[in-house]
Amino acid sequence: MTSFVHNGSPPMEQVQRILILKPSSLGDVVNTLPFLASLRRRYPDRHIAWLVEEETAGVLAGHPLLDRVIVSGRRRWGQEVLAPLRWPSALREIGTLIAELRQGRYDLVVDLQGLLKSALMILLAGARFRVGLADAREGSRRVLTHVVPLPSAPTHAVDRYLEAARFLGADPSPTTFVFPSGPEDGAKAEALLAEAGVRPGDRVVALNPRARWPTKLWEEDRFARVGEMLARRCRARILVTGSLSDLPRARRLAARMDPAPFVVAGRTDLRVLIALLKQIDLLVTVDSGPMHLAAALGTPLVALFGPTDPRLNGPYGGDGRILRVSLPCSPCLKRRCRIQDDRLCMRSLSEEDVVEAATSILASRSRCRIGSDRL
Repeated sequence: MTSFVHNGSPPMEQVQRILILKPSSLGDVVNTLPFLASLRRRYPDRHIAWLVEEETAGVLAGHPLLDRVIVSGRRRWGQEVLAPLRWPSALREIGTLIAELRQGRYDLVVDLQGLLKSALMILLAGARFRVGLADAREGSRRVLTHVVPLPSAPTHAVDRYLEAARFLGADPSPTTFVFPSGPEDGAKAEALLAEAGVRPGDRVVALNPRARWPTKLWEEDRFARVGEMLARRCRARILVTGSLSDLPRARRLAARMDPAPFVVAGRTDLRVLIALLKQIDLLVTVDSGPMHLAAALGTPLVALFGPTDPRLNGPYGGDGRILRVSLPCSPCLKRRCRIQDDRLCMRSLSEEDVVEAATSILASRSRCRIGSDRL
């Protein structure tokens, strides 16, 4: 397989089967959806598949713009290395994935991950044309045949991926986020809201305190105080979201609050979470996958930023506010804080500012009367 990089774009008239590589992180997958929509608009008759990891496959399962979703259990397989009795099962699954990639007979692979793990998937797919972004890392550019030029200025992830769509001859406008959905998803979300005591016309605010990076987290007691104030000032019903693994944190947060919120953590898969976010009035969140979902859905939000750069990975479009404090060390783009005053960037965000931003958004939507309550 040659790794010679050609000038210009691949000859799309020779391409019938396309594979998108963007396997991990809910936010990354959400931010890639406009690329998929652009590509499908330009090439409605081509076969388009997407390789994704198990944790985020729910965003793509049954997607109307995809012909196939290939699911990788890479994270789980890595854990099963420590359990020898599970090796045979993991090896069979890995073999099945490799066979599926080879049998797909893809003409074009588009690598929007740009890491060693995606480079390995490129090699396994064996496509003639292999396209990736100019800022690919870990030596992954070496397996590409075509490289997408990128702007020199800081560019949001969505716009970077849309540069790849333009490179492949697609028109990236309008920017469209398409999610799979079914009536059962909306019904489950409505059932949760009913269980929470939400009635028609009630204001609903969700708190998402969880992120994958420890440096992105905000203190639980401060989230609790924000929830209490919004419940009292806006007479809002407060929900606490999260995955099953987030349930202990969600319960600790709920135990600190009066009135008590309704914990939906662990009770929603990704499709039900999407349906739920469509029905709430506001999400207060740290930088996380649910933040990107809410922004893509047009759900109003208040997003708390510290170690990451909202210019690169902030909520794209939508109706919301980004809160961050300008510090010399922020954004550091690190999973672990490197200064003695641990996570100063997040601790510098005040409850007062979060409540003010949330109340302002709700008031602008005629959903909240700004009162004189004090924190």
